[in-house]
Amino acid sequence: MDRRTFLAGTGSVLLAGPHVAHAQQAGKVYRIGWLAGAPNPPERWRFFLDAMRERGWIEGQNFTAEFRIVEFARAEAAARELVNLKVDLLLTVNTSNAWAARRATSTIPIVMVTSGYPVETGLAASLARPGGNVTGNAAYAGGEMWGKYIELLRELVPGMTRLALLWGYAPPAFLQEEIAPLMEYMKQAAQSLGVTMPLWEMRTAKDLEPAFAAIAGQRVDAMFVTAGPVSYTERARIREFALKQRLPTMSDYFTTADAAILLTYTARIADLFRGAAYFVDRILRGAKPGDLPIQLPSRFDMIINLKTAKALGLTIPQSLLQRADELIQ
Repeated sequence: MDRRTFLAGTGSVLLAGPHVAHAQQAGKVYRIGWLAGAPNPPERWRFFLDAMRERGWIEGQNFTAEFRIVEFARAEAAARELVNLKVDLLLTVNTSNAWAARRATSTIPIVMVTSGYPVETGLAASLARPGGNVTGNAAYAGGEMWGKYIELLRELVPGMTRLALLWGYAPPAFLQEEIAPLMEYMKQAAQSLGVTMPLWEMRTAKDLEPAFAAIAGQRVDAMFVTAGPVSYTERARIREFALKQRLPTMSDYFTTADAAILLTYTARIADLFRGAAYFVDRILRGAKPGDLPIQLPSRFDMIINLKTAKALGLTIPQSLLQRADELIQ
């Protein structure tokens, strides 16, 4: 049995197949609010819509969607707009948006499409029994994920002793309560491998130029770029810098070819969006969000960009090529 067959066979219960349709409230068209800091590629919304259709929910027939794509500073106001529209449920992307929605309402159910550490930040009492009105997905399967990133980079660049960390998980878009454990996990993993890890925060796009100047002035062997608003909107600049400096670069969220990130290791995006449909379906059929366990990802994708490897003159170890889920040619 190969790795992909094994993973497919042990996928999350959320993806086990369509549920038997129960009687819906006759004639009711539910309204779902969507709160995010950046637009998602169309295929990700399609993952959600397809999973909803499997469960008997069709956009425009028995549910509609209201979108609010705003910077974090406006997230709570946007959440209140959705609440005033009397949405039946709120979908959020990232923990801070979930908190913005939670401050706007303590009664309307909130489903996290993605989040970091909802228990540590106080959104949920526990993963198994969240309580309150928030549930959904947490994108990181515990702290070991962050050590895995360092190990993969060391495998990619065997002589790595100095790693530049371009950190997009920064306030105000991300909460300090979930930033702190992430940093600590990475620091511990780096120390155990003898890797020095200078860090530059990306709170706004203005932080990039001084970070680039500092990284270019130091001898670093590789770079790790986390997800976040700046890394998303400024990905072209990050790509150009990484290629110009000939820096092997890894990320926990980039998945597109144009990002030119050499190696991505991320929770499977389709599972998160399809998993959100599971929660929406259960809640619209009467389940209480506080009774639905928050789900951790069971499948991860390793994506290697061979075009970038060629541009860097880097040979990817066979051990990584054999484990890759996708190779960008």
